[in-house]
Amino acid sequence: MIGSRVSYNASSATGKLAILAALAACLSTALGGSAFVAVRFLVTETEPVTVAFLRNVIAAVVLTSFALVAVRRWPSPRELLIMGAMGAMFFGGLQFIFSTALTFTTSSRGALAYMTTPFITLIIAGMFGIERPTRQKLIGITIATSGIVVALAQSAGAPPDAWIGDGLVLVGAVITSVYGVWSSRALQRHSPLVAVVSGVVPGSLLLFLLALGLGAPTFTPELSSTGWAAVAFLGIGAAVISYTLWLWALRHTTPTLVAVALPMNPLMALLWGAVLLGEDVTIEMIAGFGLVLVGITIANWRRRLKDSTA
Repeated sequence: MIGSRVSYNASSATGKLAILAALAACLSTALGGSAFVAVRFLVTETEPVTVAFLRNVIAAVVLTSFALVAVRRWPSPRELLIMGAMGAMFFGGLQFIFSTALTFTTSSRGALAYMTTPFITLIIAGMFGIERPTRQKLIGITIATSGIVVALAQSAGAPPDAWIGDGLVLVGAVITSVYGVWSSRALQRHSPLVAVVSGVVPGSLLLFLLALGLGAPTFTPELSSTGWAAVAFLGIGAAVISYTLWLWALRHTTPTLVAVALPMNPLMALLWGAVLLGEDVTIEMIAGFGLVLVGITIANWRRRLKDSTA
């Protein structure tokens, strides 16, 4: 009796933690979707690499300052080197790709293209034996992928070279998936704060060197007051808070289930893109978004049933 009660309490605690992880992932991706709009606005005022650098350097300063006080155990030099290399790719290279992509495509199209991440994550996790790609998940992937095609295939209101930006976002989705699968294991040994600091610092350094190489401004771009407000949002909301929540969620659930929260991303991008930037929201985009939601639900329905009865 006592053993079953302990087992029930442990299961209940695990379930609550999974719910909190899902909520954290949703808030993180909601901030990420809003970031697409902020970046889309900023690349009209300055260079893409400058936008990515400012976003990351704010996060690096804030989170490193906090980590130096709060963290008691840091990774070994070898682990730091690996985490730094992966972090430079994710926090540096990915942000540069996104900023560049949004000079070609709209924030809403970019966010929709980014919704391929859960399916790429599932494939990569399956390759490494972390998650098994079942028939149901494959059906869900097929439906959701068709939604991306429906949403992005239409050209009305899209910039002339939108396909370039959409393609760059797809590259970013692959990087996100690789980092998500890799970090899910690293986060079993180290806290989310350690992981994000170990990545965002080398990521900022990479972006600084890229800016110097491209002759772009770093700390002193000529921005409007609205532009500086967008930078502040990117640094605090879409970097400090979003990065930490996303990595915390990865620590407490699987990479695919964290990636499934990504529908919040295009939802916020569609909303704020229409309100703040006057971007077109077409019937095809709404239909495609609906198909993606259906596909994601199908792909993860069996897992949710299993978790709820555990």
